Amino acid sequence: MSPQQPEKPVARQVRLQEVPNEEPKGKELLAGNLQLIKDVKVKVMVCVGRAEVTVKELFALKDDSVLKLESATTDPVEVLLDGKVIARGNLVAVGDSFGVSITEIVSAPGI
Repeated sequence: MSPQQPEKPVARQVRLQEVPNEEPKGKELLAGNLQLIKDVKVKVMVCVGRAEVTVKELFALKDDSVLKLESATTDPVEVLLDGKVIARGNLVAVGDSFGVSITEIVSAPGI
């Protein structure tokens, strides 16, 4: 009996919730007097998911290849500042762009 071939993942389009452009409610990410640093720009990254592949699988990727992530389309995404998770939320559509609707602020010492 020959071993079964793994099923090829099928890519499908994900429909994202459209979010109205309104003032956010809830607790601020960073409360306090930030007057001295309020105009400093920082880069925030959003991690949608991760995948672990072998080097062989990595080099086999080409146009139209699908790299399956370990997270489901309903899993929250992580918002990172300097590589550290500061919040979590749901991926949403804002016009023609992606956005994150924050659902959780991560508590950490010093924040």
